[in-house]
Amino acid sequence: MFKKTVIALSLVSLSGAALAAAPVANLKVTGTITPPTCTIKGQNSVDIEYVFDVSPGMFPVSGNLALEPKTNSIEVICDAATYLTFTSTDNRASSVLTESVYNFGLGLFDTDKKVGFYTINMKNATVKQDSTSTAQSVGISNGATYGTTMFADKTKKLAWATAASTLKAGQVFTADLDVRPTLSAALKTSSGDAHLDGYATLAFAFSL
Repeated sequence: MFKKTVIALSLVSLSGAALAAAPVANLKVTGTITPPTCTIKGQNSVDIEYVFDVSPGMFPVSGNLALEPKTNSIEVICDAATYLTFTSTDNRASSVLTESVYNFGLGLFDTDKKVGFYTINMKNATVKQDSTSTAQSVGISNGATYGTTMFADKTKKLAWATAASTLKAGQVFTADLDVRPTLSAALKTSSGDAHLDGYATLAFAFSL
């Protein structure tokens, strides 16, 4: 009987130890990841203007008039290293004279006639690692093709890159944007003043 009692007491003691709460430590990791901030000429939104003066005598005897391109430069400055891309949205899409993913509308004249279209050609792309670094010449990618110049495609992103699938990271991005309008031959017989009214939005995106 004594032996059984000792065994019973031992089992009770072990059971009590198993039910005791063990101390725990909860490890938590918190913080925030702040994405880079990028601006164009120190602003979040800027207008890049192209002005073309056209006279009737510039039109060929037949056919549309293709004007010589004009160039503006852009510089995007970021506060941390990032990749940079942009998409092009045509805010005059319904007025494109010749439909193409590369053609942007120039508005209407005589109520419902289309003025023409224009293209945007990106070239001379460079990237700096920071504001004090030397600019490095790079190419342009739309995700499928790569080159030193590339026309803006309304269905694709353009990026500063070193290959079709390799974007170039940096803090300062520059490029030239050539705009070349083509005007409808019907403008020669317009009953009133016609105006070029191209309006596109370039939306820049950046990522770590």
